[in-house]
Amino acid sequence: MSTSSPAKRAAPASGVNLANMAYRAIMDMILDRHIPSGEVIVEDRLANALSISRTPIREALVRLESEGLVRKEANRPYRVRQVSSREYFQSMRLREILEGEAIANAIDKLDPKRLQAIKTEMLRLREEPKIRVEDHWAADEELHTMIADGSGNAVMAEIIRELRVTTRMFELSGLPSRIRPDCEEHLTIIAALESGDPAKARAAMEQHIRSLATDVLNDIAKV
Repeated sequence: MSTSSPAKRAAPASGVNLANMAYRAIMDMILDRHIPSGEVIVEDRLANALSISRTPIREALVRLESEGLVRKEANRPYRVRQVSSREYFQSMRLREILEGEAIANAIDKLDPKRLQAIKTEMLRLREEPKIRVEDHWAADEELHTMIADGSGNAVMAEIIRELRVTTRMFELSGLPSRIRPDCEEHLTIIAALESGDPAKARAAMEQHIRSLATDVLNDIAKV
């Protein structure tokens, strides 16, 4: 488990809630692949790397477990969650159904200013010679979360969030070639939202999710 790089940016500061700081730092380590899928999380090592006690580390891990990033069995240490290809594709199928429904329901409920801000960021990313993965994930999360929350169905929105954690955990290993197609597909989704046509928006979302699943399947087939 490598912790050198994240530890530098996660050093505690006066007044900072240590459990929240630990949560953010460990999540970054997982999403940045400094702690790979399936690896045991060593609490003492994290505490030393972050220069804090084990108590906020444990509090952070409990929160990360509730969000699906880590798992713990009885009398076993925490491990970074490992998502199988079967679970990934089943989750993507559910995402296609639920996010298609969410966007159709959300189309007349979204904040135009927020939608425009996301569109501006997507256009900026499209023009970047080399898109940073972190920027891509942030824009992706902002768009999909806005739509899920805008659906007006809090239960569906929560399920979508959980499914997105599952699929992101599987995709952490790479697929850098998906970043630009994602950006274009997100802009297509935004254009469909701007059109005010629920059927068009649903089709754009469903196509986006199917496209990603297909590219992942093709990537697996090459191995």
